[in-house]
Amino acid sequence: MFYPVIVCTFAGLATALGAVIVLIPGGISEKGLSVSQGFAAGVMLAVSALDLLPESYSVYYTYMPALAAFKAVASLFVIGWIIGNLISSVAVPDNIYTQTDTVSAVRRTAIITMAVMVLHNLPEGMLTIFTSSADLSDGLRMAVAVALHNIPEGMAIASPVLYTTHSPFKAFFAAFAAGMAEPFGGILAYTMLKDIITPAFLNGFMPVVAGVMCRAALCELIPSGINLSNIKHTFYGIITGIMVMAIGLFLF
Repeated sequence: MFYPVIVCTFAGLATALGAVIVLIPGGISEKGLSVSQGFAAGVMLAVSALDLLPESYSVYYTYMPALAAFKAVASLFVIGWIIGNLISSVAVPDNIYTQTDTVSAVRRTAIITMAVMVLHNLPEGMLTIFTSSADLSDGLRMAVAVALHNIPEGMAIASPVLYTTHSPFKAFFAAFAAGMAEPFGGILAYTMLKDIITPAFLNGFMPVVAGVMCRAALCELIPSGINLSNIKHTFYGIITGIMVMAIGLFLF
């Protein structure tokens, strides 16, 4: 149990490294934050389209027809989108599209981004710790892959927190806390929920997380980025986020 937890914690700590990258310049402008919001959206869209959804579909396709597998994934995705709506309504009562206070609008997206990343990291931690327990070398390879895409996730969390609070510590801690959801989820699953958290459960959870992520990207982060500056800066961020995540997923 000791080594799988260490491996899982290593993967989670990469999120804090992403925050450090954001903190090095010492501050962030509205244009920079517009790019950052687009970057976060690109990260979420890429993870969903290139990893979570196809991986879940491929598992379902092994024991059901193609159309049934597609319907299963699509249904779970819609459930995730609905959960994303609930997260959005709970995060901050005001709607982003009527928000006139820039700081409050960015604070809203910061809360939503962190909530979505925690939701994403929990099952990742479970999968990493179970894989490491079965074969440590496979667990290490998975941890490296997870760590690589946790770095841009940390950047996505830290940027809006730094902008709204002007506190490097709070920005770092927010990313660190989201990253620690990985070992927390892994330990919880391994010790208390071992009989419930099965491979089938984790596979079904992937499209749900994808639905939450896509909803946050399309309905929160991209509109927020455009409102902060203009569509050009947000678009640059989206493309960069997609490319970074695609490269990381391709390498591993």
